[in-house]
Amino acid sequence: MTNLSIAIPDSSLIESQTILDKSYKISQISRSCSIFCVGKIFIYHDRSANAEKDDRKILKIILEYLDTPPYLRKKIYPKMWMLKHAGSLPPIKSPHHKTRVDIRSIKNEIRFGFVEKQNDMLYVDVGLEQLIRYKGNQLGKKVLVKISNNGQLFAEDIEKNQVPGYWGYDVEYVDSLSELLESQKWEVLMTSVEGSQFTRDATEMMKRVRISKNLLIVFGGPRFGLRKILESENKKISPNHLLMNMFPRQGTQTVRLEEAILGTLSIVNNYLHA
Repeated sequence: MTNLSIAIPDSSLIESQTILDKSYKISQISRSCSIFCVGKIFIYHDRSANAEKDDRKILKIILEYLDTPPYLRKKIYPKMWMLKHAGSLPPIKSPHHKTRVDIRSIKNEIRFGFVEKQNDMLYVDVGLEQLIRYKGNQLGKKVLVKISNNGQLFAEDIEKNQVPGYWGYDVEYVDSLSELLESQKWEVLMTSVEGSQFTRDATEMMKRVRISKNLLIVFGGPRFGLRKILESENKKISPNHLLMNMFPRQGTQTVRLEEAILGTLSIVNNYLHA
């Protein structure tokens, strides 16, 4: 199975004027990534644009908030102006956003939880009517746990890659786009109006996408595309990377970032599962 990641610039919100506009745009990005099972969202620094200092933080906090199961949000996130409109955004409803069930029906289950301490013992809140004894050491952190029942319920840490299915995305800052591209062995798909029309190179694109273990889809910013962003880092687009125009003969002057993400992931999903 391909590990799918996307990269967006910290200038993504530069054309959104209010926190409401920014929140709604981030919500669209979050839903698109969740629909198409993106495992990681990288936010890279865009040196070519003068984005607001808070935008980078707003992007990360709201993306992570929306991916967090609703039963944990109040424990993890204090009241803050950046989340002013988060409660009115469309829910993600990913598989890990589990509902409350009768605790007596729990035998073996995977859930996200939050670790807290009571009476010198560690417990994890996993959205049930009571806390579960926790065998770990990540106090005050959000954790993914496996709940087992050997006469008494207990929870222990488990990694996402040990669990089948989709368990949401992680969000990570990166200092520059070039640093991200060089950080590991990716199959890189760079989206740009300057790229080859993907419909003309569909066979090559399908071949490379389907055999990739780690696929990174890179998006430019509202002001400048990937070529300009890399030039601001004294770098050039590598000929080894796929540079594709995913919206040939587009009927609008521009394609907004949230539209580009949804459209591109839809096309790539078709090739990954053809």
